[in-house]
Amino acid sequence: MSNYGNTGDANLFSAFAEHYDRMINWESRLQREIPFYKKIFTDAGAGKILDTACGTGRHGILFSSWGMEVHAVDSSGEMISKAKENAKNAGVNVSFRKVSIEELDKEFSAGFDVVTCMGNSLPHIRTSGELRKVFTAVANVLKPGGIFTLQIRNYRRVLEKNEKYMPLNSFADKGKEYIYLRITEPGEDMVTFSILVFQKDEYGKWSFDVNSERLKPWLDKDILTILIESGFVTTGVYGDLSFSSFVPLESTDLVIIAQKTGL
Repeated sequence: MSNYGNTGDANLFSAFAEHYDRMINWESRLQREIPFYKKIFTDAGAGKILDTACGTGRHGILFSSWGMEVHAVDSSGEMISKAKENAKNAGVNVSFRKVSIEELDKEFSAGFDVVTCMGNSLPHIRTSGELRKVFTAVANVLKPGGIFTLQIRNYRRVLEKNEKYMPLNSFADKGKEYIYLRITEPGEDMVTFSILVFQKDEYGKWSFDVNSERLKPWLDKDILTILIESGFVTTGVYGDLSFSSFVPLESTDLVIIAQKTGL
């Protein structure tokens, strides 16, 4: 991710935190996703959840409203600050911490029923060694038999079909308007992901900023292999959060449910 209005390798969403809740229609998104999480948590008999790469905390807030003990982490201090504000406004108790996903087992002991990593966060992890470290850290904080759910874009489809542009998102409030365009540009081993923010102020004047980051376009076979090497067995591979079958060149997303092995 990059500094706001630039390109590079710093944390894009640290600069983008103020826009994140405008870009996503959270009410609509969470309503679509509730059946997925309800089934995962019910099947796991879950009571204690760790939401990683939590962003502005919307999933953790939802889980807490169901009576779960929820811990949530993100590597961006700006995102964590916004998440705490959102939780306070929602009147729920979520323990938010600024922690990178590969450092989970330095902050928590084994005790979680479910760990989640959703919303295309894993591509910010750029090497196989780093991804193995992430999955090992997740395994170390899960109870034996605990569940790990992850979701990313289906990069097999993105690369094969050269899908550069995601749908436009827009938001209007207090006389201001915002339009968000997300672009993925393939490279040799990485992709460059950019968010263009077009903003109209209360006087009708438009301006724009660009934020970019290089991402690793992880494919299903690579993720599945490293999960096994890190102490997991895969229990489900899907193309969306409705449990649709994963079709490599058709599915929009890659959703994996894995279980920690051992006693």
